[in-house]
Amino acid sequence: MFVPLSVLEFRDRAAAYFGEKVGIVDGDRRFTYRLFAERTHRLANALRELGVVPGDRVSFITYNTHQLLEAYYGVLEAGAVLNPINIRLAPREIAYILDHAGSRLVFFHADFAPLVKELAANLTTRPRFVILEGETDGGVATHEYEALLASGSPAAISPTIDENAIAELFYTSGTTGLPKGVAITHRQLHLHSL
Repeated sequence: MFVPLSVLEFRDRAAAYFGEKVGIVDGDRRFTYRLFAERTHRLANALRELGVVPGDRVSFITYNTHQLLEAYYGVLEAGAVLNPINIRLAPREIAYILDHAGSRLVFFHADFAPLVKELAANLTTRPRFVILEGETDGGVATHEYEALLASGSPAAISPTIDENAIAELFYTSGTTGLPKGVAITHRQLHLHSL
């Protein structure tokens, strides 16, 4: 029997064996492994409800937050490709990455709202925007993260994983030219984790 390698099994194992233990700490927020898994399922289902299909790029412009950690599992569970953005890059480079990756959705921390508003008007891909912490307030964001999660089903999707499919798309911050995309497969992520 062939079982494809995927980091999703790490989340599932933690929820099954250590479900009631606190596994995620982000400031004053605490999540058990079971609640964390549920939140990632909700994210995956909400992404699908927004029309995200396998292979779509979902970008995150944020700090190291629980939402970004949830994306590392929820985006992959939805079959999409996670594209975490280096927040230290110049606005021109971030805009280039969003366009080059063909981002379908962009999640962003409220601290980056002015940057995102500036970028949104000039992007050729025209992604939809989700604010992580804060209100949409008529800005570029059409959704708020916690409300989006609440709309998603807590049921696991159980996607068919091709271990050689792209799971994450990073961009380098090279010293010459524009950032370069680096594709990482499900198999590579799994083996790196081990």
